[in-house]
Amino acid sequence: MEWLGVERRRLGTGLLAFGLVGMILAGIIAIGLLAGAVAARNLDDRISADQARLSAALTQISGSITKLSSTTQNASATLHTTGALIGQAGSVIDDLAALSDELSTNLNFSILGQQPLAGASGRFKTFADTLRQFQGSTGTLQQNLETNADDLGSLVTEIDQVNDLVTKLGQQVDAFDNAGEIVRLMVGGIFLGALLTTWLAIAAAFCAWAGWRLRRIGTAEAAAAGTTPG
Repeated sequence: MEWLGVERRRLGTGLLAFGLVGMILAGIIAIGLLAGAVAARNLDDRISADQARLSAALTQISGSITKLSSTTQNASATLHTTGALIGQAGSVIDDLAALSDELSTNLNFSILGQQPLAGASGRFKTFADTLRQFQGSTGTLQQNLETNADDLGSLVTEIDQVNDLVTKLGQQVDAFDNAGEIVRLMVGGIFLGALLTTWLAIAAAFCAWAGWRLRRIGTAEAAAAGTTPG
């Protein structure tokens, strides 16, 4: 016998297979929803705890950055001061070189055609030349220190900008209070998913039952007609 143009046993087989697949899918979805419900348990408390830890870490980082900025600024000031002192030392060395030249000239005198202090005069001249070479090195060192001090000053500005970003991020973390709302949305989604899964399971079970009944009826009709059921 046919029903809706399809042999009942074949129609029952299709409905039974469709229903069983639907029930399997419903079971898989139910397992996923159960796992989600377990994961969402005390989620708001865990989010709040993580939020507190993150806020404390950002506060500690901000404090460390503040100390780094202060240390870098002090280092920049120290380099400026050191450069200025080296510049002053260079001026003193230049004056000392001029004094050595003057002594070298004054000691280079003659008495009765003799120069009794010619050796000392030459040594003062050599000392003056050495001092002028050293004075050139102090000038280069002063310039390098000033450059490094300026670079550290720029670095202080960048560090302060990073500290401002970290501070704002910490404030945003402290102001975040939507954990409960997020959890409620998740629970609502799980509940709606559970309703949909229940509906799918009922529909699949009905299809499986209807297919089973059609197969039995088809088998019985085939037996009564003396034919082999397909």
